[in-house]
Amino acid sequence: MNPNQPTILVVDDEDEVREMMRRILRFSAFNVLEAREADEGLALALKHKPDLITLDIMMPGRDGIRLCGELKSNELTKDIPVVVVTVAGSRTKAMEAGADYYMNKLFSIDEFVRVVRGLIKPRPAAPQAESPV
Repeated sequence: MNPNQPTILVVDDEDEVREMMRRILRFSAFNVLEAREADEGLALALKHKPDLITLDIMMPGRDGIRLCGELKSNELTKDIPVVVVTVAGSRTKAMEAGADYYMNKLFSIDEFVRVVRGLIKPRPAAPQAESPV
């Protein structure tokens, strides 16, 4: 992973969807982490503190709405933007759970990349080493 590029965590149980998002995001200069289900997504979010998380709503086990609420109530992940990307689900419930944006999986690539870039917060500049005088 390139430390100079933002990292996106994609949480979706569909392999094809994760692959499509991975290709779009990598082509658009993002690092990508992937999870198939909510528990794995939460563990990766806590470990890596990504710059943004995309969630599907309909997943086996815990759904994306519940995971979004857990992420937004956790001190370590509450400030990470969450984009709910789904075919079926309630925009209202997603937004009430703390989602920053809701979009249908039938999105345009340009719209998806624009939304992701628009929600990522600038990283603090790394401290510069002082040159010896």
